[in-house]
Amino acid sequence: MYVCFKCGIKKPVSEFYAHPSMASGHLKKCKECTREDVSLNYRAKRQHYATYEKTRSMREDRRRAALEYQHKRREANPDMYKAMCAVSNAIRDGRLERKPCEVCGCERVEAHHDDYSKPLEVRWLCRTHHLEVHGKKSYEEFGLNP
Repeated sequence: MYVCFKCGIKKPVSEFYAHPSMASGHLKKCKECTREDVSLNYRAKRQHYATYEKTRSMREDRRRAALEYQHKRREANPDMYKAMCAVSNAIRDGRLERKPCEVCGCERVEAHHDDYSKPLEVRWLCRTHHLEVHGKKSYEEFGLNP
């Protein structure tokens, strides 16, 4: 058991990140406090990190890694990839029209498939509500704008 120096709460070792430079092998700040600090730092220096990530994404090793990830994801989810292509082609050809987000009415939307075997049966959702449907955190929780 360790006591977090930030919140002062005694927690099990599993609640502290491993850190090889520390004598104990773990940070003395709990994971919850560490995540909060990282989030606050990111919000305070958002422009710096945006510039850094843009530059980093242009490096050859990052481009190669992104393509490799994309290839693996498409191989692992062929039905999803086919459905996404079908929607994209249908929009391009005028067979499918984007509609406002069914939750908030936002015009900037993404197609959500409840069933990939029906590729043109989609629900139109903004990014925030699409993330929520998939059980992921929304942008607002991070203090960001989509």
